[in-house]
Amino acid sequence: MPRIFLHISLVIGLAGVFGTAGAETADERWYLAPTIGYVFADSDRKADDGWGLGLALGKPLNEKWNLELALRGNKLDRAAGGAYDQYGLGVDGLYFFKRDPAFAPFAVVGAGYLRSTIPGASDDSLMANAGLGFLKRLSDNMDLRADARYRWANNNLPGVSGNGLGDWLVSIGLNYALGAKAAAPAVAVSRFEPVMAKPVVVKQEAKSEPKPQPVVEAPTPKVVAEQLKQAKPGDVVVVLRGVNFDFDSARLRPEAFPILDEAARVLGQRDKLNVDIVGHTCSIGTEQYNQGLSERRARSVYNYFLTKALSAGRLGVKGYGETRPAVDNATRAGREQNRRVELHIVD
Repeated sequence: MPRIFLHISLVIGLAGVFGTAGAETADERWYLAPTIGYVFADSDRKADDGWGLGLALGKPLNEKWNLELALRGNKLDRAAGGAYDQYGLGVDGLYFFKRDPAFAPFAVVGAGYLRSTIPGASDDSLMANAGLGFLKRLSDNMDLRADARYRWANNNLPGVSGNGLGDWLVSIGLNYALGAKAAAPAVAVSRFEPVMAKPVVVKQEAKSEPKPQPVVEAPTPKVVAEQLKQAKPGDVVVVLRGVNFDFDSARLRPEAFPILDEAARVLGQRDKLNVDIVGHTCSIGTEQYNQGLSERRARSVYNYFLTKALSAGRLGVKGYGETRPAVDNATRAGREQNRRVELHIVD
């Protein structure tokens, strides 16, 4: 059995060397992870398979690693009668191959302490585990999680054949993030300015690129206001400089509010002007997920404009996902700028 554990550890170690993780910073919040699982017991335990529960306290360390303190317990029925109870406390490291909210696969390896009890006897021993799992984002504060792992322990109990025993554990549960996400520093200046929507080459079949919009220079907010007053339908795209978003978030940052207030003031003056609020994302994540995220970002600005007495009938909501980057996604700063919202004047 120990040889199996060594083989699994070797595979996970190689995966950690050659795997590629997402380049974005992980959510830095602590989280709780309650789980329910099933134990496929080593035949040498002389016990049936059984159910178990777990609870972990975790913290992302960087874009590749999470660290967890995990408590697990399970109950098995012994062939000789009575229960075979196991309770373990350990530390696990989770290595993420990528931080895609839609599907974030990881490898896990850990070690700790395991107490095993049967009627009339108990044993304390070291244990180790290794396996594979994944996370899937459900909301801004919650992920679905699942994993399968091999657990090895050096038990010494009467009626058990051998000391080095290995069990397979399969579990499913949730990650609950604690607190609110920390706001990332903005990379754009705190103003909004109309700019040309540059043509972007998207390598996709049967999809044509939008025609470039004419340039409207706007070095100051006052000039921005004047340009918006004079703008004609269809010829201006207003990029809200400074209205950017944290990775995988549609929540408006505090620095966005004064920028949106100025935009709402100008739009309030031009009460006959209709605009589409258009959201965008960076390139990390699946196209389907990013499409929905871009729409949620546009919806956040839309909802804020409604609080400023702008009529809902004048505002449209659209999202283009990752398909229309303003700058190259190769750098962190570029991805930050691409997580943006624009106003498209339609009529």
